Amino acid sequence: MSLVPDKRPVPDIRVSPPGPLSRKILNKQNKIFYPGLTHGLAPFIIKRKYGFAVEDVDGNIYLDLVSASGSVPLGSAHPEITAKAVEALRLYGNEDSHALACELMLPLAEKLIEIAPKSLTRVDISLNGTEAVETAIRFMRRFTGRSVIIGFFGSYHGESGATASLGAEEASISKGLRSITPGFIHVPYPNSYRCPFGPPRARGSGDSTVDYIRDYLLFHAVHPSEIAGVIIEPILGAGGCVTPPDSFWPALVDICNEHDWLLCADEVKTGFGRSGKMFAVEHWGVEPDLMCLGKNLGGGVMPIGAVLGSEKVMGSFDDVSTGSTWSWLPAACAAAIECIEVFQREPILQNVLKLEQAGKRGLSSLPERYEIVGDVRIKGCFMGVEFVKDRRSKERALDFQEEVTRQCFRRGIFGDSSSSSYNIQPSLITPVEVFQRGIQLFEEAIQAASSSSTG
Repeated sequence: MSLVPDKRPVPDIRVSPPGPLSRKILNKQNKIFYPGLTHGLAPFIIKRKYGFAVEDVDGNIYLDLVSASGSVPLGSAHPEITAKAVEALRLYGNEDSHALACELMLPLAEKLIEIAPKSLTRVDISLNGTEAVETAIRFMRRFTGRSVIIGFFGSYHGESGATASLGAEEASISKGLRSITPGFIHVPYPNSYRCPFGPPRARGSGDSTVDYIRDYLLFHAVHPSEIAGVIIEPILGAGGCVTPPDSFWPALVDICNEHDWLLCADEVKTGFGRSGKMFAVEHWGVEPDLMCLGKNLGGGVMPIGAVLGSEKVMGSFDDVSTGSTWSWLPAACAAAIECIEVFQREPILQNVLKLEQAGKRGLSSLPERYEIVGDVRIKGCFMGVEFVKDRRSKERALDFQEEVTRQCFRRGIFGDSSSSSYNIQPSLITPVEVFQRGIQLFEEAIQAASSSSTG
């Protein structure tokens, strides 16, 4: 079993969370912070993180299956990435890269173009993924002269005014915003388990979601000439780790080409290896017009984002204001360059495929053994387990999911209980044997939750 630096196993729970010190700090936080900030907080306070492990202030060690919302691909505080960031911080401090470019910006941009889909030849800078999506929205509207953008139910693109209205993971995120940030229209994400449509129609697009766009959205709601394009997570992240069927992508590309829509891939969460490819669109050979990056780009050490675009889209104008003061800080550029180089010199993607196989071995048969498990979805290190009260109605069993989450914490498993499923997203460097143990403990949590609900 892999060990943390002080030779303890992962996970290792010494006191049931929240422990006394965590409870004391959490209670104080509740009296000081904005109440909405404490929603969904884990029942412990972090003391330190290393690799794939989290230690709390009470001495418990948890297996990290959240990876800072998927933003720590190479483990926490990766030593080489951290060293490069610290070195750059000492050399430069902070600087507004819109006003004064450091010598790290060009090498990073060149590396991004080198590893990106061939359709992408230009780079713009941002502080994080949300800002990158905001910029992509501006580019799409500026280039096309059209205002409407198609998004998807279940998607998450950020929580600023525009990105919250573009996203549709759950209504609470965009509450009060849609009426003041118009221009977004939504269709169901291509989810085979929860598809509201029948099979693709005869002589249609070959995909039922795109048939819906053609037959209903464009016929009843909006003319194609008003639509700037489509923004989509190639694999749904927080919304349930959903991978579209293969039929979706060629049909989507065809309709975009037919109506001169731009296709923007939001790879903020899917980019940098989590799907088993450097970028998720590579699984289907998709060449997007725009691609948004964030989270993983900084290697889990520094915040940074980017928008990549085609020459046609991003090389034809210069009058869109983008980014913010701290976009592409020198230290963030240094971390991002080293992050890419780690992927290029170490077998990270190979380990993702090993973790994917371990996930399939341990999770895929759960629906056969537990009536309350409706669906299991696995693509690389995107793994989602959906609990349902009834197999036929597919009504979500969110109360049961929360009990599973509590049982996981008691066993040292820190996963993501989202609005639709329990999501498992380990750091990509997690040893397979550690991850296998985590899956065993996750199933024990399901068993305990089942006993609790029937007892």
